[in-house]
Amino acid sequence: MSEPIGIQAGRVCPRCGREDSVPLLWGLPDFETMRLAERGQVALGGCMVMGEDPAFACRSCGLEWGREVDPTADEQELADLLGVRHLDVVRALGAGWCRKSVPSERDGVQWFVSGVPAQVAVGVEGPWFVLARPLTRCDEPLQLQPADRQPFTREDLLHLPEVVAEAAEEIATRRRRSFRWCRTCRRVQAPEWFTGASRTCRRCEADADQLDADMVWAGRG
Repeated sequence: MSEPIGIQAGRVCPRCGREDSVPLLWGLPDFETMRLAERGQVALGGCMVMGEDPAFACRSCGLEWGREVDPTADEQELADLLGVRHLDVVRALGAGWCRKSVPSERDGVQWFVSGVPAQVAVGVEGPWFVLARPLTRCDEPLQLQPADRQPFTREDLLHLPEVVAEAAEEIATRRRRSFRWCRTCRRVQAPEWFTGASRTCRRCEADADQLDADMVWAGRG
């Protein structure tokens, strides 16, 4: 199945206020979908598809709500900071934006990143915003590549969305070219997640070190 599974980041239940919603799937489920439902990674909506069915189910209170095109809380916050509609942001910058803290940046700038691994960052301060290339290290604060920064205004986003979109895509393309494949977790990771020429990402190396330590302690017992 191609849909993202598990708890949907940024999807806050409008009834209970918890971030504990999973995709609500409609139609006759196959074996894989049934297995995911048993694990709580998706919810089953039924076999009848009406066309305006909710897209999410809250595991905490049971509410079925929302649509996939609805903005997450972070996406709506980005649109509000820019003073535009969510659709205006999607048209120029795409979707999937998540709020991030950047301690090294000056106060007053609100930062968001998009992509997995993160490929583009946008920093907003009043009617101005800047696009930048993000660096995400395991268990470390977000960092930015200063050489890739490009400033824009709210008017650019509204009236020249194709220019903004092209700039964002150029940054994302350069970022994607640097991605590497971890031979342990079989995932594409950012280059800063690797040590030197290692083919295993830092997270997998840390897990392996912890496993070795646990085995040593078990042997002593």
